[in-house]
Amino acid sequence: MMGFRPPLTMGGRFIRLIPLSRNHIPALALAGKDPEIWQWMQYGYTGTEEAMGRHVDLLLARQALESDLAFTILLRPDDRPVGMTRYLGIDRLNRNVEVGGTWLESGLWRSPVNSESKLLMLSNAFESEGCERVQIKTDLRNVRSQRAIERLGAQREGVLRQHMVRSDGTLRDSVVYSVLRAEWPAMRQRLVRVVERPWARPAGV
Repeated sequence: MMGFRPPLTMGGRFIRLIPLSRNHIPALALAGKDPEIWQWMQYGYTGTEEAMGRHVDLLLARQALESDLAFTILLRPDDRPVGMTRYLGIDRLNRNVEVGGTWLESGLWRSPVNSESKLLMLSNAFESEGCERVQIKTDLRNVRSQRAIERLGAQREGVLRQHMVRSDGTLRDSVVYSVLRAEWPAMRQRLVRVVERPWARPAGV
């Protein structure tokens, strides 16, 4: 039976993923202050300590119900919180899980950080937890995210129509992608190549 229970820590070349904690709220609010980060998120702008606190409490409540497992993304070498990611919709019986809720400080977009986050999360799901399928989904309007998911090698399955309510009250269509166990080795090689590329950390990040 799959676990996906805290505490779980994962580390890579550029980042560490550690269990989400209320102690991270001030640093996460600072990392999330750019409104563009939250444009496509269901819960709206979360770049203040008050809003981030509500969001963290919500995720920790879901984690207590064992449906989610949330992480703070720390940027090496100083272990500064720069975003969040999580497992959600954990289906232990059918060995399925979703990787999502990922956001990063905007200065780290188009860096290796997101790729390494997916490498760590997917490696754990397939190689340690025994998953058969990992799902990733994004807002139909979020073309940037769709292109990023496709570059990872995930397969587009279709569109869930009006299945979520956005923070502004509008209905969201979501594009669904997946990775199957048989597809993981090739995808893993692709992610490793991305993470191994030289990266000059931007000033101020």
